[in-house]
Amino acid sequence: MIARRHWPYLYLAGALLAGVSIGAAWPPPPLPKASEQGNAWSLPAMADIARHVPQDLAVVTSGMRWKGDVGGTPGERAAWRLAGTVDEATPAILVMTPDSPDKVKRIELGQALPDGSVLHKVDGDRAMTKRDACIVTYQLFQSEAVDMSEGCEEPEAPDQGIRK
Repeated sequence: MIARRHWPYLYLAGALLAGVSIGAAWPPPPLPKASEQGNAWSLPAMADIARHVPQDLAVVTSGMRWKGDVGGTPGERAAWRLAGTVDEATPAILVMTPDSPDKVKRIELGQALPDGSVLHKVDGDRAMTKRDACIVTYQLFQSEAVDMSEGCEEPEAPDQGIRK
């Protein structure tokens, strides 16, 4: 026979088993009927699309990071872009030029870059170039230099078309 002190646990287990059984057997509520909406989505009208002529689209997409030139004036391109770093016995960088964006050129320490500067140091995802007393730091996936030493001349900002 089961001791008296175990009876409350048996009642609790029985109630739990009955609750789970009833919950599993209970049918779910019916799904609500879908209502038809008269304002269904459709393609935009040709007149709306025609206002985005290809020239406008080219100006907009040229500033996208993954497409075209980033920053500067439209059409202005850098002499080269950092495409990768090589971490071997002799560190090097991989460079892409606007003339051949699908070809990568390997530049080792001490070699000249397309803009005339010399590769000074490679550190992880950063490359430092030197021209005269100016040391410029470039980083992967950045469109412009991330750091310049004090000996560098600041380029004049191009006119952005803002009138005072």
